[in-house]
Amino acid sequence: MNNRICNLFKIEVPIIQAGMIWCSNWQLAAAVSNAGALGIIGAGSMYPEVLREHIRNCKAATSKPFGVNVPLLYPDIDQLMNIIFEEGVEIVFTSAGNPAIWTSQLKSHGITVVHVIANSKFAIKAEESGVDAIVAEGFEAEDIMEKKKQPLCA
Repeated sequence: MNNRICNLFKIEVPIIQAGMIWCSNWQLAAAVSNAGALGIIGAGSMYPEVLREHIRNCKAATSKPFGVNVPLLYPDIDQLMNIIFEEGVEIVFTSAGNPAIWTSQLKSHGITVVHVIANSKFAIKAEESGVDAIVAEGFEAEDIMEKKKQPLCA
């Protein structure tokens, strides 16, 4: 398929697995990616070295793109981000925090950045911070996309 989502993430089908804490491990992410969609490792429940292990295992299990979802309010966020940089992760979904704090640093490492938002105020902040795309979730998601008339992505 040739659409903005597939082009942005270099995937075959425009399906993105959610970064679900506790169940978005490397096995699920690799299986989703191997099926042509975008698999996501959910880092929110992982200690830093556990995340490193999941990234390495996912790399070994697929040659296709996958990402990591990182809640920005995570207590060891600096350690998680350093592991993401060291391991060469190419796609990061951020959530639960201010995307302006990390977006420029992620992008300086060549990482495609997506931020999860819950309302139009946060959508604007995410767009202003330079993210490549947003995920609109919650009650206002439909209204946000209707106002934009197109997905927010580069």
